Amino acid sequence: MSVHTYEALFLLDAGRASSDWEGVSGQVNGVITRNGGEILHTRPWEVQKLAYPINRSRKGVYLLTYFRIEAPQLAAIEADIRISEFVLRKLIIKLPPNVAKDMLTHYTEEQHAPEETAVAAT
Repeated sequence: MSVHTYEALFLLDAGRASSDWEGVSGQVNGVITRNGGEILHTRPWEVQKLAYPINRSRKGVYLLTYFRIEAPQLAAIEADIRISEFVLRKLIIKLPPNVAKDMLTHYTEEQHAPEETAVAAT
């Protein structure tokens, strides 16, 4: 089977996510790993006011996740996310290999940049 890299943007219920961020984000990323995926990078975005209420939620927080998985397993992930009580909306796209490499390089450098700056300052 061919393994592809995907970018997923999940809109989570801000009320539930703010009270238990680790649990909510862990559950969403757990869906990916339970279905055979490998999480490459994940990061939260700030809480945003929604243009219109979704499931009576007026605010949402985004979770951006990059992962690798075999193409047939993606359907299982989407089915599990569809029934999740935390996820209001989702967008999953397959990344071309060169774009995936660039995005992951960017996020890897971004994670290490603050540490390098702090070491250089001392």
